[in-house]
Amino acid sequence: MGGGGGMGGMDELLTHERQRVQRAWLAYHRPEQADPLASAHDPPVAAELLASWRRSSQSVPQGRSGAPVENFADVQHAWEQSPLEFASRPLVAELRALADEGEMVVAIADASGRIAWTQGSRQMQTLAQRLNFVPGGHWDEASVGTNALALALRHHRPVRVFAAEHYVQAVHDWVCYSSPIRHPQSGELLGVLDFSTTWEHSSPLGLAGARYYAQQIEQGLLPDAAAPTLETLRLNLCGSPEVHLGRRALHLTRRQHELLAVLALNPAGLTLDALHAHVYGDQQVTLSTLKSEISTLRGLLGGAVASRPYRLLLGVTFDAQSVEGALLGGQVKRALDSYGGPLLPYSRSPLLGYWREYLEVALREASLNSGDPEVLWRAASHFDDPELLQALDACLPGRDPRRPVVHARLAALVNR
Repeated sequence: MGGGGGMGGMDELLTHERQRVQRAWLAYHRPEQADPLASAHDPPVAAELLASWRRSSQSVPQGRSGAPVENFADVQHAWEQSPLEFASRPLVAELRALADEGEMVVAIADASGRIAWTQGSRQMQTLAQRLNFVPGGHWDEASVGTNALALALRHHRPVRVFAAEHYVQAVHDWVCYSSPIRHPQSGELLGVLDFSTTWEHSSPLGLAGARYYAQQIEQGLLPDAAAPTLETLRLNLCGSPEVHLGRRALHLTRRQHELLAVLALNPAGLTLDALHAHVYGDQQVTLSTLKSEISTLRGLLGGAVASRPYRLLLGVTFDAQSVEGALLGGQVKRALDSYGGPLLPYSRSPLLGYWREYLEVALREASLNSGDPEVLWRAASHFDDPELLQALDACLPGRDPRRPVVHARLAALVNR
């Protein structure tokens, strides 16, 4: 954690420690460059660290400049489904503030060492990106060598790794504190919490802080008396809008419907500027007005709207997403059953306008391609479309009682 570089005495101690571990790293990895006289007076390297260096040498080149990294979208989806995401939600604002004030990057990784979530100060985020210390980055020992996150996972206890104790030279300017996260009932290792900063910000409180917040996340994994009260928000906004929180109907304004729809379509969260762009587009509405509307909505949802980023903090079912999911699964009938009509047709939101047109076109095309008279009949109930009606007419048996209705609708469309 930050704050260690304020006093000259502490600076000298950190500088001395950094020089010592650098000599130890050179003596082990590049003995031809080491000063044998200087290193002979240093205490021996810890056996645990030496063992990690040996293991690392089997799979990691010393010149590696960063961790292997996965596709962000895949990692984000896994994180959103993870119990660690739910358990850490109440701590996000606090961890973000710690990162900003302490010039740190805070990370949560899964049990494989893959980072799932990070927050950091601007400086540390820049440094972290260069090393792929980002969601999707693999920081297990086999991928990037000795580091605190990997050792915490291996030894199931809090670990500090300072400067050149890291196997890869690219991380020698860092100090990292990691603490494992275990399920408090089963003891299963679920992941690790890591605090990282540059070596000159090293602090004796760093490891204690990582341990404390890891324990807080563990407590969030316990069954809680409040858990049953976490209700699902149901958004039916295709056609006549209806919103339910649990069993309770919410009577909301058109703007509140728009805000909920945009937030539901962006579960990972949005900045205030991005939320404004998605909801208002080029309308002349101030950010303060948007903040006020969000505040009102937060009150209606019992506080379940987070900020920085703005996101919903409860389970959501949204009929627009249900329609899309059914179409992607090839279930056109189910998609049509979930579709009550155009998505918020009055809305001038650019994002919702896109989704409104997207769902209409996708449903129409999927229905036409089905060649199924039942699908086409259901689609025709939603869309006044001559091509759909002609395709339905061609599919129906000669004496089907629906044929006169189809012919009448076709004639009405032609004579408009």
